[in-house]
Amino acid sequence: METKERLIEVRTADGKPILNLRLIDKEVIPEDRQDVSSAQNTPAKDKTSQPGNTSTNESLMTDAQKRYLFRILAEQGMEPDKAHQRLKELFGVPSLQEVSKAEASRMIERLLEEAERR
Repeated sequence: METKERLIEVRTADGKPILNLRLIDKEVIPEDRQDVSSAQNTPAKDKTSQPGNTSTNESLMTDAQKRYLFRILAEQGMEPDKAHQRLKELFGVPSLQEVSKAEASRMIERLLEEAERR
């Protein structure tokens, strides 16, 4: 999950720092919390052989990629809940948090190509 970090400094009139405040913005998506809890209740499987699962050195899908995937499906008239379920089916994962950047990029290209053909 992508996080943004901001630093706020408060200084005196002569420029001496008196307070440093670090803010961390983090997007929380409720549907994915349900996916994580249901995934924890299922038995562990060999993740290396399943499509859609990332190895430890792969970066996960960005929030921007996720939003774009949902926008593509919304433009095709799909409701958010159905789009979420459809993406999990397409990627073959119980949670979209398991999708890598590369997989998301390939899916974006695939969905755009399918939309052009329509």
